[in-house]
Amino acid sequence: MRIQFYPSEELEKKLNNEAEQLEVSVSTLVNDLLNKHYGLIPATSLSNSELRKKIFEEISKFVTNQKPGKEFDLNEASETFKHIEMVYAGKPSIIKAQIGKEFNNKYVGLVEPFTTVKQVRLKNDKPKLTVGNRAAIYVVGGNNV
Repeated sequence: MRIQFYPSEELEKKLNNEAEQLEVSVSTLVNDLLNKHYGLIPATSLSNSELRKKIFEEISKFVTNQKPGKEFDLNEASETFKHIEMVYAGKPSIIKAQIGKEFNNKYVGLVEPFTTVKQVRLKNDKPKLTVGNRAAIYVVGGNNV
């Protein structure tokens, strides 16, 4: 379902500011707020925007404390990411894949402290993946394989 939403100028500014602060889209923020309001996200659980923020903070800390050449996947870099369930309420959960894609597209090689992080590639230019869960492998300040 799609819903058209016409907030007041003041509300729009507040939503834009909070979304920018959380580094998520306004759509994600509004969705999180409505899910919490209607009890679809327990009060003790993190919303998608809060979850993303926490995960990227953990990955940032991890990368900052690694020596050049250290290979890692997001499960190793973030305990929070590692414990996201792949299935929620009997349906596949896409949040883990969304966060991985967002990390690769918006952060790797572009934003501090990830400017020296690269996705590891094989000689055939395909991404190197972990054996267990087929997660993308990254390297801190090192060369590609």
